[in-house]
Amino acid sequence: MSAARKGDLIGLGAMASAGFRAVSEYTGMVLGLFAVQAVMALGAGLVIARLLAAVFATRPVFDDAVDGDLVALFAVVRNADILGAATLWIAVGAVLTWVVLSWFLGGGALAVLTERPRGRRETARCFGAGGAGTYFAFLRIGLASGIAHVALVLPAAIVGVSAVADRLERALTLMDLLGSMVLALLPAALLAAIIGAVMDYARAELTLRRPTHDHLGAAHAISRALVFVVRRPVAIGHVLLGWLAAAAVTGVYGWAAHGHPMYGPGGAVALLVIRQGLSLVRMAIEVAVLGGQVELGQTRPPPPRRVVESD
Repeated sequence: MSAARKGDLIGLGAMASAGFRAVSEYTGMVLGLFAVQAVMALGAGLVIARLLAAVFATRPVFDDAVDGDLVALFAVVRNADILGAATLWIAVGAVLTWVVLSWFLGGGALAVLTERPRGRRETARCFGAGGAGTYFAFLRIGLASGIAHVALVLPAAIVGVSAVADRLERALTLMDLLGSMVLALLPAALLAAIIGAVMDYARAELTLRRPTHDHLGAAHAISRALVFVVRRPVAIGHVLLGWLAAAAVTGVYGWAAHGHPMYGPGGAVALLVIRQGLSLVRMAIEVAVLGGQVELGQTRPPPPRRVVESD
């Protein structure tokens, strides 16, 4: 059976099964990726917490704000206008650092899921070699993805929100507000899913063809991935399925936490553990999506080799 015919037979079920196998087979890699993400998030959180403590610890009115006094909260925020900018830049710096680091981590994870090494030592070797070997190509794909989101997704989101601005102003319930926002952001979300699928399959191909097709550049990989995604819409549906799974997990967490406040040190620790568990599940979903994409991406025919003539 040809690769193209085999690719046509792969559906969401087969891709989801491949993702589940990837997570179960390389649980250690999932935990390692989660640990890196947790350290980054906790580091930024500690810096922000120290900043808040330095600004508000000497203001007794902040206790009233924490207890639910909106007037006290507005007074505290109004007198600490620089705090918002400082907190924002700390968060932006953490996100940008994670994005840059994710190019290496993504390359390593794709290399492991493609080559399927056995044993911790071989897995670590494959992960490091894959991350280092594809880093600069993934950097170019990341920049292309950012440009596509700014040029296509952001305008679509702005147009969508503007189209339902009247409905947003007249919304009387939370469900009305959420329904209007979903309707407004649906075109932008679809564009983001298409762009995400194209970039993911471009990364997967660069990892799969390394090192036999070193001449396959980022632009060529993106163009081939675009054709592949257009011909197989299941790739877009698979990305949307991953988003829905992450949203469902977050929704379950929000539903379980609603109306159950956690006070005191014990509550803070419990809330931290629950949130980190949610982050771990999200990381597992991301790795599962990569596993499904590798499963489908392996059905693609390889690009033509470059023929070098010599005298």
